[in-house]
Amino acid sequence: MASILILNTALERACALVWRDAGHVARHAPEARQSAQTILQLAREAFDEAGLKRADAVAVVAGPGSFTGTRIGVAVAQGLCAAWDAPAVPLSTLALTAAAAQRRHDADAYLVGLKSRADELYFGCYLRAGNGMELHGAEQAGALADLRMDSVEAQDLLAVGDGWPDAGSIENHFGIRLESEPVTAAVEDIDLVTMARALWERGNSVGADLLRPNYVNEAPQYREQPGSG
Repeated sequence: MASILILNTALERACALVWRDAGHVARHAPEARQSAQTILQLAREAFDEAGLKRADAVAVVAGPGSFTGTRIGVAVAQGLCAAWDAPAVPLSTLALTAAAAQRRHDADAYLVGLKSRADELYFGCYLRAGNGMELHGAEQAGALADLRMDSVEAQDLLAVGDGWPDAGSIENHFGIRLESEPVTAAVEDIDLVTMARALWERGNSVGADLLRPNYVNEAPQYREQPGSG
């Protein structure tokens, strides 16, 4: 029976999920920003309920996001993958946010902007592709004035995330027309499970020694593989 352990310490509240063919089990930290203290305990509890001792792969939200939380999650995933001789599946927070938005809002393209520091943001453009999405261009970090986006032929464009200013500023910078003001879309368990499964089944994994936090500007080799469909 195939199984994946999914670790999230990069977003607001840490969680560990165990997916297997029969479904998934999830455990969430009771409070925000408790990743260091709780992630291994959450994983143990999820494994106990699932009746498993280990998983065939470890998916981890590798960023961009909380610097400390991301590093903790990646370090735990590295250790487990090395101990189990299992592949690691890095998940992008930008791609996950786009997937969360796609469940709630029908659009052809999702421009994801998440808060970074000061007036900067993390940015990625994702185009609808079948039942999932694909990254258009590259993930970036910087002030709005520094972001670049290749021409998009999509008709319905939606800005998603907590890093954006008003729609007018986005439209003027990129030379596009948005469907509405920016919306928010919280990543939920279903988004983590769906993307982890899709990437793993497509072979988008790395060894423990190649797993790194996704700081965006370092352009790790798995950056081009964040889609879920």
